[in-house]
Amino acid sequence: MTLHTKDPEAVVEAYALGTRTRDISLLKSIFHDDAVMTGWLGPDFLCGGPQPFFGALEANEVGDNYTSETVDVSVFDKIASAETRETNLLGLSFTNHFHMAQLSDGTWRITSKLFKHG
Repeated sequence: MTLHTKDPEAVVEAYALGTRTRDISLLKSIFHDDAVMTGWLGPDFLCGGPQPFFGALEANEVGDNYTSETVDVSVFDKIASAETRETNLLGLSFTNHFHMAQLSDGTWRITSKLFKHG
C-alpha cells in the first residue's frame, strides 16, 4: 500500500498532485485498470478510459495557477465518492465526481470519474 492509495482522501489529494505536476505514473497508480471517465468537455460528450486525460497532460502545460478543491468525500465501508472543483486545468474549469473502491489488498482506487467542464 502506498501513501497515495491508503484511503479515499489520499487518492483525491494524489489526483490533484499528479494533475498539477503532470505525474502520469502517479495518476495511473490511483486509477483502477478498468476505470472509466465520462463527462462533458464543452459540447462534446466523452466516455472511455482515462488514457486521453493522461495524454492531454503529457502534451500540455497545466498552468501555474491550477487549483483543485475537495468539496466532499463520503465513505461507506469499501466504497467512496468525492467531489472536486478544478480551476485552470489546461485553461478550463471542471467539476469532478469520483467513485472509488477499496481493493482486496486494502488499497483504494478510482473506478470512475464523471466530469463537467464549465
